[in-house]
Amino acid sequence: MSKKVLAASVLIALAALGGRYAYTTTTRVEESTIFAAVVPHHDLVAGARAEFFSELAKRITPPKTIILISPNHYDAGQGRIQTTDEIWHLADGDIPPDQSVISSLVRTKLVTKEPSSFTNEHGIYNILGDIHANFPNALLVPLIFEHATEDELLELEKSLEATCKDCLMIASVDFSHYQPALLGELHDDRSIRDLEALDTNDVLTGAEVDSGPALALLTLWAKDHGTLHFALQNHTNSGIIYKDPDMESTTHVFGWYEAGEKTEPEKQVSFIIGGDMMFARLVNHTFKNNFNDVFKDLGDRVFWGTDASFINLEGAITNGPIEDGVVSDDLTFKFSPDIVKTLSFLHITGASLANNHSNNAGAEGLDTTRTLLHAANIQAFGGPTESSVAKTAEFKGEGMMLEVIGINLTFPNQDPASIVPLIQKFKKDPSTRVLVMPHWGIEYSTMHTSEQASAAHSWIDAGADMVVGSHPHVIEDTELYRGKPIIYSLGNLLFDQFAPGTQTGLLIAGKFTPEGLTFFALPSQSLHLYPRLMTGMAKQNVLTSIYVPFARYLTETPAGTVVQLPN
Repeated sequence: MSKKVLAASVLIALAALGGRYAYTTTTRVEESTIFAAVVPHHDLVAGARAEFFSELAKRITPPKTIILISPNHYDAGQGRIQTTDEIWHLADGDIPPDQSVISSLVRTKLVTKEPSSFTNEHGIYNILGDIHANFPNALLVPLIFEHATEDELLELEKSLEATCKDCLMIASVDFSHYQPALLGELHDDRSIRDLEALDTNDVLTGAEVDSGPALALLTLWAKDHGTLHFALQNHTNSGIIYKDPDMESTTHVFGWYEAGEKTEPEKQVSFIIGGDMMFARLVNHTFKNNFNDVFKDLGDRVFWGTDASFINLEGAITNGPIEDGVVSDDLTFKFSPDIVKTLSFLHITGASLANNHSNNAGAEGLDTTRTLLHAANIQAFGGPTESSVAKTAEFKGEGMMLEVIGINLTFPNQDPASIVPLIQKFKKDPSTRVLVMPHWGIEYSTMHTSEQASAAHSWIDAGADMVVGSHPHVIEDTELYRGKPIIYSLGNLLFDQFAPGTQTGLLIAGKFTPEGLTFFALPSQSLHLYPRLMTGMAKQNVLTSIYVPFARYLTETPAGTVVQLPN
């Protein structure tokens, strides 16, 4: 909350709305300079939105014009950025357009005037009642975004600044979509810290929200007006509101930028890790015309919204011929270059090549895999032999770094100690965390071996902060060693294996902070190849098993159970 709020304003719980923050005000607060605000258009929290607007109106001089920005939910019209100069007719009165500003924007050719695109755009019309109730004399400049580059947003902001310098900009944006409550909260960690840091580029590309361009423009507007302090007023989650953490939730952020020092974001680096992914044999045969289709039940947002999102890529991308066969004992896994588009569609930013199939297309395949992944901004780490352990991945968070080391212990005579110097080198930086992703163990065994334990312990002794393994194709047990978690095998995320346990896998998500590690597991289940997140008792049965070693560190939150390990 702003320091300018009078003592008469007190925080109260909004239990009925599931809100974290709320307020009541008995007297008018001192006016502060606010030119940029963000609210959700999801009407589940319409009451909280009305409270927010009421408080905002008490803090500012009523603006002559409000710039209302929203996603183009239905990809309507032709332009990437669209507006309209029609009058908005409401039950309680009309909201006229600011013709001068709108005409100026259209003259730039960056914005197109397409009134029909606004007919059903709830990102705009769900906010109009709140605007009219609190700023009844304000004119409106509505903008909806399909896509926009940072350069386009800079040009747009410059045009707005020239014609509407004193306007109030309101971003009508819902945050994380379709994820279980815990994952939505983790995604919001990054989105909120991007707003706090005024990180225009990252909020445009990395935030899991329904309009990165709208929020990116908001940060430019706040910076241009010298209002650098992001004041988070409320943060809600439909999964928490409905007390159903498994449901496909929507999250909501309410806040504004005001005068003051830039908000100091929490130091953290967040991650989500998936298991084995294989795009050959039956997967290639079934989905070769569109590999995105295999993820229709998982969606494209699970891996989006964390600093690091990576999987074990169990095979080689090749420009050579790929046999269209479904023979289950064909152990040569060659992938079409088209799968890179799918990995990008999923927002995956890292892929382990430290496995016994990444050289299945020979030197050409290994080189093609690394080249194509690099071109798509996907870090390829590790490799099939000991010569590749130095190829690591580095993921930048907020004031912290995550280094990921891949090692293929199925390669003959591979020495687990070979990566100890790497671990020790990375750990010289106190803000760096190290995660080791080994390929190891016995296929289809649900229990780790003594050799796996010995290797994992040696890495943690050297300074590793977490070990997450692959190769057995089933979920293995877990361990807590010297306060550090070992997930011995994630199992399969995508594979054409149908023996017991091979269509079940884990995703591990969480964040490192200076205080420790918070993480949680998301069990997945493939049905007829299509992976999806588990819910209900099936999910709980898996969690009960893998959380056993972490029992004393389990924390129940409104969004679900997490493991909190202190440093």
